[in-house]
Amino acid sequence: MTKYIWATLLSLLTFSGFSQQQYTDSLKDFQRQYIVDLYKIIKDDTAYIAFYPINKKMVVQANVTLLPDEKPFRLTTSSGKTKEAQKYAQFTFSINGKACTLYAYQLLTLKEKAETAHELFLPFIDPTCGKESYAGGRYIDLNINDIRDGHITIDFNKAYNPYCAFTTGYNCPIPPRENVLAVPVKAGEKYRKDKFKH
Repeated sequence: MTKYIWATLLSLLTFSGFSQQQYTDSLKDFQRQYIVDLYKIIKDDTAYIAFYPINKKMVVQANVTLLPDEKPFRLTTSSGKTKEAQKYAQFTFSINGKACTLYAYQLLTLKEKAETAHELFLPFIDPTCGKESYAGGRYIDLNINDIRDGHITIDFNKAYNPYCAFTTGYNCPIPPRENVLAVPVKAGEKYRKDKFKH
């Protein structure tokens, strides 16, 4: 099942009157599928994949400001190469009562394909990075269709590490400076640096 389908399902579970247990079960299914998909790349090293405890408080409703006039720019990657991207929207929300802002992007190679034209890329860095989570930041997958009436649901329990956290040979986008949060995000995928030396 694709990440987008799971994202939609979890959004519905979270805000449609489903119980905490149903949400937890669905998120655990998401995590299991994530590990299955990752196994194709890192094989038995998936035994070292770890997540923070599921925290429903890390599911936030963000206000959305669309940015239709943004020009494409080059997003730096872990390999030193770049990927063309375009800023799509600004998200404002709060975590533990503290105001936060993140920007969502479209990668132009995906925007040009019909099957991925609506995908949004939300990379971020927070104070856990380099300590409990991956130093290079984490990602969340969203979709333009997730935006409803000027709002979007961001589930930080679905934050995951880029492939370059585990192995070489990938050009993983580095979160721009504007997507550095001051608030710790103790949700989503953690990282055990000692298990992924490359």
